[in-house]
Amino acid sequence: MRFMLMVAAASAVCATVALAEEEDPFADAVETRHGLMLQMATEMGKVGAMSKDEAPYDAAVASKAAANIAAIASVLSMDQFPAGSEYQKATDSFALPAIWTAQDDFLKKVADLNTAAATFQTAAGTDLDSLKAGMAGIGGACAACHKVYRQPEE
Repeated sequence: MRFMLMVAAASAVCATVALAEEEDPFADAVETRHGLMLQMATEMGKVGAMSKDEAPYDAAVASKAAANIAAIASVLSMDQFPAGSEYQKATDSFALPAIWTAQDDFLKKVADLNTAAATFQTAAGTDLDSLKAGMAGIGGACAACHKVYRQPEE
């Protein structure tokens, strides 16, 4: 009897997981883009602390963080933003519908991020002044996209 209850419970869990996936077909895409953005924020935190003199400048750490930022930026595409995965339609999404209605502009902002990230990758490991100058480009590219295409967290 105990075995039958365990089998029934396991079946219920599997059915619940399958139902949750059916309810939000965009869960993987949203989770992927959240992961990418979280990693970018982590790397930005390292160089941001250096640029604000909250951490000592370390060329090796700055170079690695900038390389990671550039790598993350290079994989951003519409693959992580399938139509229908916007705010209030997909669980945990902050993507605004303008991504799809103004897709050319969105993709231009992604390209601008890639350009800023490449420039930053060259500058970050040079010296603190170059890192600080490069931070303006990266910060500006991130903000330009988030202001238009991301719902602020409440």
